[in-house]
This record gives sequence, structure tokens and C-alpha cells, in this order.
Amino acid sequence: MPDAIVIRRMQQGDADAVRTLDGQILEGDRSTTWDLLVARYLEVSDLETLILPPWGCHVAERDRKIVGFILAERQVPVYGLPVGARIVAIGVHPDCRRMGVGRQLVDALVEDCRALGIPEVYSVLRTEDVRDTAFLASCGFSESRVRLLSRDV
Repeated sequence: MPDAIVIRRMQQGDADAVRTLDGQILEGDRSTTWDLLVARYLEVSDLETLILPPWGCHVAERDRKIVGFILAERQVPVYGLPVGARIVAIGVHPDCRRMGVGRQLVDALVEDCRALGIPEVYSVLRTEDVRDTAFLASCGFSESRVRLLSRDV
């Protein structure tokens, strides 16, 4: 019988497993900047004075293997955006979907926010991201007060 899912803060050394998992989810690398994005979240844990690992970033483990991750960052009130936390990326191994892993990762982020008095968690999705939208709705997310407008060029 497999071990239960364990959610923990992301640590230095998790980057390779997160990259590998992300590649399994998307059947390839997200972009040439993905390694830099993950590294940005993890490099701060090299600081000797850092008491806590990178804020808002967690992994899910099963049988001591990373099967899920969430990367988030705090949003400061610039450009009229509300204070909050923004989910940058979330992923769950295809074999571990529908097991509550993603919800547990989101819940871990929500707990981080509660501990710091951050009032809102949000994510920016494309209109065609129907599956991701449905997942976040199942976690209690709803339409935001912020409207994103774009223009093709």
C-alpha cells in the first residue's frame, strides 16, 4: 500500500524533481525560462540567515517522491492590484490526480496566507484553461474583482 500524501515546504534540492514532474505533466518543458523561475524560488534557501524556506512554495510527496508542487508569490499593492498571493504554477503527477493532492497544495498556500494576514489568493488563467478554472473553483475560487484586458498585436 502506498504511503499517504505529505505536503511540505519546498526545499533546495527539489528543483530537479519539480522540473521533471512538470515535464511529465506537459510532455515537455514549459519554456526556456522555467528553470530560472524555479531557481528564483529556491535560491533564497541557500541564505544562511533564512529561517524559513521560500514562502508559498510547497511540494506533495508520496512514497518519498515528489508528485505535486505549487509555486506562489506575494502580491504587493502595485498598479491597483489587491494585496494577495498569486499562484504562479501548480502541478500534480497524472497518476495522482483525483486524490486531493492539488487541493492539499492550495490549502497549504491558504494557510501560509492566513498566518501572515494575506486576505486573498488568486491565479491568472487563460480563458481556454477550463480544467484549471474548474479545479480552482472546486477549491473555493471565484471570479476576481480585478479584470484583465488584452489586445492582440
